[in-house]
Amino acid sequence: MNREQHLNEIVENHYGALLRTARCYVKEQMTAEDMVQEALLKAYERFDLFKKGNNLKAWVFRIMINHCKDYLRSYTKRNVTPWEDQWLHCQEDEESNPLDIIVEKEEYGQIHEAIDHLKPDYHKAVYLYYFGDLSVKQMSHVLHLNENTLKTRMKRARDHISGEIKELAAAHS
Repeated sequence: MNREQHLNEIVENHYGALLRTARCYVKEQMTAEDMVQEALLKAYERFDLFKKGNNLKAWVFRIMINHCKDYLRSYTKRNVTPWEDQWLHCQEDEESNPLDIIVEKEEYGQIHEAIDHLKPDYHKAVYLYYFGDLSVKQMSHVLHLNENTLKTRMKRARDHISGEIKELAAAHS
């Protein structure tokens, strides 16, 4: 396969995951879309630097994450600071009961809140695994960490999220 075919495959199969991950970093839908587009363009332009045998998905994710980090450090980001909390969107089915939709949105809100309270290292691991659809092995390439380190961070993050959701549930009882 050539450069166009490889990158088209990434776009077709992983655009949503790239977008969700970018939104995790930059917190704005439009800016996240820009970050993904620019990362894909950068991957296209530098495709000859990709080492065959490595994971293309992880390579593109790494480019996009680095681009997001550069943006967050930039002067432009410091001047524009709107916050849009749009990590998860409730799938509103026309046949759903309105009460079920409200309960589901409340549960997603609690999950968002718990994820927001994670340490940055745990936050990255959870987000890439659950929302970025990356395997632990792919995450290890993206984050340059040992797989066992990531598994430990995932376990600790899940424990923290579980504890926080239990506390919220007890407070609402």
